[in-house]
Amino acid sequence: MQLKSTRGVQQDDVWAAADALIAEGLRPTIERVRQKIGRGSPNTVSPMLEAWFATLGPRLGVGGTKEVEGDLPAPGRQAVVKLWETALLSTRQVAVQAMEQAQQTLATDRAALELREVDLARQEQVLTERQVAADEALQVARSQIADLATRLDESHVLLGRRDSEIDDLRSRLEVFERQRDADRRQRDEESRSNADERHRLEERAAASERRLLEEVDRGRQEAKQAKADLGETERRAEASRLRLEAANKVLGDKLQETEFELRSVRQALTSANDHSSELRSLLDEQRAATGVALEQLNRLLANAVAHKRSAAAGAKRKTTPARNG
Repeated sequence: MQLKSTRGVQQDDVWAAADALIAEGLRPTIERVRQKIGRGSPNTVSPMLEAWFATLGPRLGVGGTKEVEGDLPAPGRQAVVKLWETALLSTRQVAVQAMEQAQQTLATDRAALELREVDLARQEQVLTERQVAADEALQVARSQIADLATRLDESHVLLGRRDSEIDDLRSRLEVFERQRDADRRQRDEESRSNADERHRLEERAAASERRLLEEVDRGRQEAKQAKADLGETERRAEASRLRLEAANKVLGDKLQETEFELRSVRQALTSANDHSSELRSLLDEQRAATGVALEQLNRLLANAVAHKRSAAAGAKRKTTPARNG
């Protein structure tokens, strides 16, 4: 039964190459047969060449029946037997060398495989350590994100309070402005009323003076009475003037107090607006920091996954050639 190689070399190819080498006057060896065929490994060619040598005796009539032995002269039979023994010895030596070389190659491959397994174990350990570091970094990043979220919520609450305070200050400012306008209108009305009163007093004084001048002729008594009336009128006018000045002073003081309160409210509103701007800036910075932390976390996870896949692929590539060897 013919032997077939798993690599494509068949027994007929080996036998045909050996016959061709004999025809050329060369001794068939594993290397010469391989060169003749152009392919095949020593482990594949060696048993086929052994089978060829096993059939060479009967094919040449050596070791056959007496009738066959009688067909060749004794020198020819001796030459064939010697050639057969020499070829068989050479083939066995080549087979032994090939076996030793195969064993050495196997030992080398085993050592390389052990080194690869050690390297793979080291890579797996490194990958495990990196995975642990990535998990720790992920935990830290998650804690930072939770803290930033909490601070962000607190900032939102604080910002809402500041907005409420600003709205309240604006409402108070509007109330103060309305009060100031009302006080100003009241002061203007009182000023007009006082002016009208003074004008009436002045008119009454003038009328009294005219009446006194007209009644001079009535006598000293009447003049004295008129003079007394005039004095009373002047006193009343002076009292009205004093009341008017006091009212103007009170209105002026009240206006100054209102303007001072208005300035205080405006300063408080400006400070609240500045603080609101600072809070908005802090909120923007916190949002930017949150985005950067998320981006770093995504890159770290992507690098860990890529490294894990690369290590697994490298281990697979290293293990596959070793198994084939």
